[in-house]
Amino acid sequence: MKKIWERIVPLKKADRSFDIEFWQAQSASKRFNVAFGMLEDFYKMRGKKINANTFRLQRTVERLKRA
Repeated sequence: MKKIWERIVPLKKADRSFDIEFWQAQSASKRFNVAFGMLEDFYKMRGKKINANTFRLQRTVERLKRA
């Protein structure tokens, strides 16, 4: 069964405590999936193509040599 969270407060009393409590109650995999979905939506809204390399971490390799 799906759990629904809601909070109704005057705009002046709205803070981030509800958001923090909600997201901390979610598992790490759920948070990751939502964040990944937001990335996909962002790229689609910008008209950018999404492929296998779009979300890969960038790696930089350097060779250090003692002088």
